[in-house]
Amino acid sequence: MNKRILKILVLIIFLVGCSNQKNDSFSDENWISLAMESEKYIQQSKYLSDEGEIWKVMPDSLNSQWDKSLYSGAPGIILFYLELHNATKDTIYLEEAKLGADYLINTLQDTLYTDDLVGLYTGLAGIGFAITEVYKSTNDQTYQKAAIKIIDLLEASATKTEQGIHWASMSDIVYGSSGIGLYLQYVADELKLPKADSLAVLVAEGLLETAIDTLNGLRWKFMPNYNIYMDNFSHGTSGVAYFLSQTYKRTQNQKYLDAAVQATKLLDSLTNEKGYIPHHLPGGEDLYYLSWCHGPPGTSRLYYSLFEATNDEEWLNKMTSTANHLMDEGIHEHETPGYWNNVGKCCGAVGVAEYYLWLYDITGNKDYLQFSDKMTQQLIASSTQEDNYLKWIHAENRTSPDIVAAQTGLMQGSAGIGLWFLQLNARKLKKDPLICLPDKPKVRVRE
Repeated sequence: MNKRILKILVLIIFLVGCSNQKNDSFSDENWISLAMESEKYIQQSKYLSDEGEIWKVMPDSLNSQWDKSLYSGAPGIILFYLELHNATKDTIYLEEAKLGADYLINTLQDTLYTDDLVGLYTGLAGIGFAITEVYKSTNDQTYQKAAIKIIDLLEASATKTEQGIHWASMSDIVYGSSGIGLYLQYVADELKLPKADSLAVLVAEGLLETAIDTLNGLRWKFMPNYNIYMDNFSHGTSGVAYFLSQTYKRTQNQKYLDAAVQATKLLDSLTNEKGYIPHHLPGGEDLYYLSWCHGPPGTSRLYYSLFEATNDEEWLNKMTSTANHLMDEGIHEHETPGYWNNVGKCCGAVGVAEYYLWLYDITGNKDYLQFSDKMTQQLIASSTQEDNYLKWIHAENRTSPDIVAAQTGLMQGSAGIGLWFLQLNARKLKKDPLICLPDKPKVRVRE
């Protein structure tokens, strides 16, 4: 055999070996380096206000503002800095997180908060989550006191009903009762506050009062006067049912589990042959989102919660059947009407990649691990290198695909992307990441 043919055979054997390895594990990236390059884009967006340090949402825009929501603003960036400190042990990142938390504390007001400023992803609950995480990393009582104050502000801003409480009857994960209830359960555990748990039960009662009993099962509107239903996770029925299922696990009160199961019957009546639920009804019958906000990565959290509550594998089968169809869409290579030019944690690649890694931890199916890697490689390839930092330019909204920008926040920007890289770094070290959002069920990392 001549030397040239031998070299070709050796190369083929090497490539096959790499291919087989790729099926079982993630690409060997320097995840901390990628996270640090993401941080540099956030860092150059910093703005020093009279109340302290804050970051702009869209640094490349002359009109960019700062934001105090977990979705787009300071709370999500604080979480990223806490995770970066956890990974590197560099105190400069912890100091950044503390400065951001100090700004949030300095701008808290002793007033009743309106319904658009209380939610997990839009207001007080998300601020409280970030501040509580800073307290856990510092043991500084200033942050503990602020987190307790936020619970009092949420209680004071709530509307009391015959059995429960609500905030302008908004039911969802992002703005409303379900997300706030999940935050209250989180903080009850982290700060050992029975009051927060009691408030969460009142939230669940308020949601039962606003449930719409249809022929096919229970359903909730995003808000009472909203003309459409969005039944997926972030604004609709599956997110509400997830919170009720979580409440059942804490209280063992059967009525919460029954309500969650009745909601799944409604969802079953809406799903197509792939298990997808329309983005909105009426009018969106053929529009299927594919990431966290209105797609399987969000709605599957309900099914997993029900699996934990009942140990019935029917719920796992619902998850995996839909997940297998979603892999067949090939969205790591092309877009769909509900999966557009977006790489974020809410609507795009990060949300999908995180979902499939979570599924791998649950099931051990290495196809899910491989697909998560494909989505992550697509995410890395879509980055823009500028000076010494990375950023991601994409369209936040499906309805305005030509409006593109790079953002710094959790759900649409560098903080969420950087957190994903740090989650992968933790996995590489066989550790759990520091940060787990209140609306995500925890699953042990599979080695």
